[in-house]
This record gives sequence, structure tokens and C-alpha cells, in this order.
Amino acid sequence: MAKQHRETFKLPYIGIEKQGSHTLLYGEKGEFSVLLQMRNLAMQHGADPEPYTAYHQLLLNLIKILGEGHIIQKQDVFSRRNYEAPQAAEFLQQKYNTHFRGRPYTDLSTYLIITKQIKKGRFYVYSPKALLDFTQQVDKVIDLLEGAGLDPRPLDEQEINRYVSRMLAMDFSSDNIVLDNISAGDRNLLVGERALRSISLVDTDTIDLPEDVATHGTRQEGGNLRNFPQDNFSFLHAVPDYHCLIYNQLVEIPAQQLTLNKLQLKRKRHSGVPDPANLICVEDIDQLLVDVSRENQLLVHAHFNMLICADSDKIAKAGNYIEAALFQQGIIPSRNAYNQMELFRTCLPGNGVELKAYDWFLTTSDAAICFSFKEYLQKDEQSDFLIRFTDRQGIPVGIDPSDLPMRTGRTNNRSRFTLGPSGSGKSFYMNALVEQYCLYNMDVVIVDTGDSYSGLCSYYGGKYITYTEEKPISMNPFAISQKEYNLEKKDFLKTLIALLWKGPDGQLSQIEDTVLSNVLSSYYYAYFWSEENTDSVGPKVLNFDSFYSYSVDRISEITAQEAITFDLDEYRYVLRKFHTGGEFGTVLNEQADASLFSEPFIVFEIDNVKENKVLFPIVTLIIMDVFLQKMRHRRDQRKALIIEEAWKAIASPLMAGYILYLYKTVRKFWGEVIVVTQELGDILGNPVVRDSILANSDTICLLDQSKFRENYDAIAKLLSITDTERRKIFTINQLDNKEGRGRFKEVYIRRGSTGEVYGVEVSLEQYLTYTTEKPEKNAVLTYAEVFKNYQQALEVFVQDMKSSALSLGDFVKKVNALGAPLSSADTNH
Repeated sequence: MAKQHRETFKLPYIGIEKQGSHTLLYGEKGEFSVLLQMRNLAMQHGADPEPYTAYHQLLLNLIKILGEGHIIQKQDVFSRRNYEAPQAAEFLQQKYNTHFRGRPYTDLSTYLIITKQIKKGRFYVYSPKALLDFTQQVDKVIDLLEGAGLDPRPLDEQEINRYVSRMLAMDFSSDNIVLDNISAGDRNLLVGERALRSISLVDTDTIDLPEDVATHGTRQEGGNLRNFPQDNFSFLHAVPDYHCLIYNQLVEIPAQQLTLNKLQLKRKRHSGVPDPANLICVEDIDQLLVDVSRENQLLVHAHFNMLICADSDKIAKAGNYIEAALFQQGIIPSRNAYNQMELFRTCLPGNGVELKAYDWFLTTSDAAICFSFKEYLQKDEQSDFLIRFTDRQGIPVGIDPSDLPMRTGRTNNRSRFTLGPSGSGKSFYMNALVEQYCLYNMDVVIVDTGDSYSGLCSYYGGKYITYTEEKPISMNPFAISQKEYNLEKKDFLKTLIALLWKGPDGQLSQIEDTVLSNVLSSYYYAYFWSEENTDSVGPKVLNFDSFYSYSVDRISEITAQEAITFDLDEYRYVLRKFHTGGEFGTVLNEQADASLFSEPFIVFEIDNVKENKVLFPIVTLIIMDVFLQKMRHRRDQRKALIIEEAWKAIASPLMAGYILYLYKTVRKFWGEVIVVTQELGDILGNPVVRDSILANSDTICLLDQSKFRENYDAIAKLLSITDTERRKIFTINQLDNKEGRGRFKEVYIRRGSTGEVYGVEVSLEQYLTYTTEKPEKNAVLTYAEVFKNYQQALEVFVQDMKSSALSLGDFVKKVNALGAPLSSADTNH
């Protein structure tokens, strides 16, 4: 057995020092570095080629800012982790966390290390001016990165030490970093039970690279994803069986004139020997010189290598995958394995100075930056109002749909419009949103026509109000205090009266509009004035009955005095059916339930009245007014009004003014309106949708749009969807990202002009709460009726299903056939 040679692994550093606002890492030859953590500019699956090009230009500018004598080291660290769910006090959120806990995923972190070199052969001499110049250049770089939205953050001493330790252990996922012995094998390094392999992209003896390189590539397969812009090295997202993977990108900026002189000499040497290989070399040098002079590019030395850490028996699979993927890109990586330890050491931050001349290759800065990795993965947004969906790989990610976009100027309001055809997961998405709204103690009022929220309402113990002939939804919108009476309230009542009289598709003439305004003013003036002056005669009570009686008399007076034309007979006849004793006499004359104004979760289910052309718009309008009153009375609460298909009842020219008033008012009271629809025909060509609803909804939420593909030009025009955003939208449910996940649907959420695609995936308990499938709803309701407590009903339901070993569908059939919970319910009840 051969004796192993042992030696101490010597770190290439002499210390860390604070210099002004920056922390410098000193190398053993006196070079010093600053470490920044940041993110890349192009989101994976972002559909837009522009961020790749913009990032490319930004990195070129960064090289020019730093100039000669610097090494730029960019490291993209891919690490495999298991999702660690946070603790939750609330039942459904506990189940949500349990659903995802332990799920494997890829984390991507990006670091930029800027190193100031010491001239070769010279000793380091302390120079305050050199340090000041360096830190000022770093500040310029940070300003550049911040301006591009890359969130650069300098690492402090503790973070630098931790980063170096993680690199030595090749462990970027554990909290406890354990350093182990490193030994060199034939092709790999061994660190404990794991193997490390460094793959250099370029063999400097042959330089097998594609003739042309671009800032990014395009996907060559995948249906809707074909020709999709992607990173040149997007395959790194899919490398199998690794623990950690670091793409190490190094660019050294040498003295330009000296390097040009060496190139000229090299050209002269090769041109003197008439050999094909020499002629090719001369052509390459000529092209390089043209690029430098004509395009104002810098000459740089570049080095790129990928460091993989995997179990010893899987390192070959990961390595072969990378080499095959590089070959597809026209890159034949170096097969040399003799300098694995050298390459590993040069991955340490700031240690590019150890690279030997044979590991660098000369090129232009433009070409070198084409080999930089440019993509990032979705991360939690920085906000205290986060709604969780999943990223494209199936891991919870928090986004702020309301506050952050307004703070950053991305949107001007919190309201949104949701479009999704039947079966696209629209109700599923909306339930997931509302559940999380309730976690923020938010007031939610829903106008529904499909029984989509009954489970969630039962879970939260909200008010579920169903319209029936025996118990119609009734309000008294005329009963207001003197303080509440203002121009906005008067306009609402005028809209309501016009609706009662003309119907949703009618319109008031200018005279009719003026007369009704006059009547409303005098009605409230007489009521409030008579309360203070008892000799005066005015309405004794505020409701529709008193207004109707008052208005008929007052309109008669006005028409006689002003000699104007007003169809009083039609007015009196049509509105009489809303007077007590008339067909709809209870709708506008009974005081609303006072508890509605303090109830945080209310669902008005008006499916039973949606075919009634008279009542449907009136009931919808009155519910909206209830929401406005809640909004004013509960100023310190977030509020949301969600109008499902009921919005069709109010999308008429007569109602357009009130809808605009609703949107503008809700914006002032920490509120939002969400309109939800599934029918394409309902929105195309409807001017109220375009001018009132969409114009005031800065956020658009789209479920699977494949059913609308043939009509998408019209939708794209109506919703102002760019070609880039359209490409993004048609990736919904199209990625190969379903393995190891529960059932889920994806949704595109556009805040302002740009959007992202997220997954809506939840636990079984949440699914059962949201479900709109009648058999499933009935089975859950069977448990809820026995246990009274909805949470306990869900727990026992899931426990019984798991004990039965039946699928959800079969279990539901069995429960519905029995009409009672299964065995465990008997023992627990």
C-alpha cells in the first residue's frame, strides 16, 4: 500500500481588515479583495432577452470602471437543500408548512469578489492612497450594481470567514460547517465522504470554443418554451446528484499596452513561418486586434471552471452531464486532472492570483463576459406583507401583491383583475389568496355566484349570507347620518335610483339626472333640518319608502315650477315595486345587520338571483355600498372587496361612474377591489371593463390561458400584454416541474408592466377547505356537521382517509354513501 503524502492545507490569506466602510481580505502576497453578495439580473424562465443583454453591458462597464491591475471573480453557488418550513401558530398554515417541509430544492447565491493585484515580483508596500483609490472604485461598482437593482451587499469579517469555511467544506446548506481532510485522487479531490471535481471550460492548449458567442442562448426544444431566451449555461439548473456546484468565473485586466505589444510580437513570430497553423493564429490575432481598436474593448485574461461536490459514487454522473452539456454548446472542456488541487484553491475568494499562466486565456472583455452566468431564482420579497405561493421548482416564496409595488412605483393602486377559464384553478388561487389575507386580520367581503368560498368561510367562522326568496338580502342605503351625507353618497344613491328606474342598461338624460340630484339634496335637507327645527315638516324616517313618497311629490313640484319634461308616471310606476307591499318591498327598507360592519369575513352568495335582471344588479350594488361603509368605519383595517362573476351585473354604462368612484375611494382607505371572471366574451368589447375596471386595476392575474390562444391578440391588446409577457404567460403549467409535488396550478401575476409565474400548491387540509367539487364539499360538510368545529373535522377527515388507504376520490364516495364519518369519527366523537 502506497504511503500517502500529508501536508497542512495552507490558506492563502494573511488577514482581514476594516478599511473605511469596507472589509478587506488580504492575500499572502499583499493583494486585497472586497467580497459582495448580490443577485444576477435575468430571472430564470423570464422570457425577456433584454436582462441578459443589459447585464452583459453592465459587467463590461464594471470592468472598465476597475481597469488594469484588478481581478474580477464572480461565483454562482448552486446548493441542494431541504426546505425548512417556519413555525406557524395557525392550523392551516401549520399544515401548509408540513406539506413542504423537507422538500429538496436548489438554492442559488451569487458573489462578486474584486481583487487589487500586486505587480509580479514586487513586495507589498502599504499605501493609504492605493487603499483609498481601491475603496472608491468599489463604491462606484456598488453604485452601478445598485442602479441596476442587483442588491449588492459587502460582506463583513464574520461573513467572509464563513464564506471561506463553506468553500473549504463545499457545504453551503448546513448551519454547522465541518472541515475535513482533503486528499487528491486520479480525477477528483476527496473531502470526507464526498468527492470534488473541477472542470475547466477551456483547455488553453487547444481552446475549443464556439466561433461565435452571444450574451445568452435560446431553448431549442419544449413546445411553448421553444426559442425561449435562456442563459448560455442554463443546464446548471439541472445537473443531477450534486450537493454543491460552484461556477467560478475569473477575469483579469492586464496592462493593455504591454499586452498589445506582446500580441504584435507573437503575430510577427507566427507570420514568419508559412504553416497553416501559424496562419490561423495570425488571423485570430488580427481579429482580436480589430475588436480592441474598433469596438473599444479591453483585452483580458479569462478562466472559467465548474467545481462539483457530490457523493463519491455519483460525481462521475454529475461531471459527465456537465461535460455533455458543454459539448452541446460547442465547448470541449479540459480533460486534464493533474491540477485539481490548484483549481480548487483558485476557487477560494480573492485567490485567482494563484492561477498559473497555462490556466488563463487571452480574449476581449466582450467575449469573456458571454461566459458569465446571468440568471437568478425567485426569492422572498422584502416586505412585512407577504403572500406565499411557490416558485417554479415548488418551494414557497413570498410576494407582496399590495404594498411593495406601490412603494416602489411599480403600481399606483392595490386593485386587480383575475381571468381564468373553467378548470384553470381560478377558485383554488383565490381561496389561497383569501386564506392568507385573513392571517393579516384583513376585512374581506366577497360577492360570489358559485359557492366557491363556503369552506373557507366556515373555517374562519365568517358570515355566509345566501340570497333566497324567503330571506332576501336587504339593506337600507338611505339611512345615513348627517355626517355621512356627502357628494359621494348622493352620487351612489342617484345611481341606485337610476338603476331601479332604468335598469342596468338604461341611461339618465341630463334633465333626469339634474332632477334626481335636486330631489336627493332636498330630501336630506328636509330630514336633517326638521330634526333641528321641529316646526318644519320633513321625512320622519330614512328609507326607500319615505324617499319614494317624498320624491314623487317633489318631482311634481319641480316639473310644474320649471316647466320641464319628466316622465313622472313611469318613474312612479316602476319604483313602486320597491315600496313596502310591492314585489321587492323588503330589499331597500330593512336595516342591514349591524354586525356586518365589524365582521371581518363575509361572503354574499347571490347565485339564486343572478338570472333576475332586476334584482341582480341592485343586490350587487347594495353589497358594494356595505363594503364602502365598512371601509370608512374600519379605517385601521386592510380591506378587500372580491367580486366574482357578479361584476357582470354592474358592468353597464349607467354604473360606470359608480365603479370609478368605488375604485378611487377604496384606494384612499387601505383597500383593494378584485374582479374575477372566467368568460372571455365578457371582457372583450365591454367599455366598462376597459375604462373602469381594467383601467383601475394595476395588477392582472391570469390562470392557464391555453383555451384562449386563438383569441389572444384581442386579450393582449385589452390587457396591454407585451410579446415578452405573452411568452411568459404561455409557460403556465408547461414546465417539467411536477415530480415530487402535490396537485398544483400556476398563475401569472403582473404588477404594473411586468409579471411572474407562481405555483398555487397547498396541503390536503387546505385543498379540502377550498374545493369546489360537490362530492368533496359534501363529504367534508358531513364531518363538519358531526364535529361542529371545522378544524377538527378536517383533521379527522384526513386521518380517516389515510387509515382507509383509499384515494381521495374513493374515500369521498364512501363517506357520501354512508352519509356519516368513517370509523375514527365514531371513536373520537
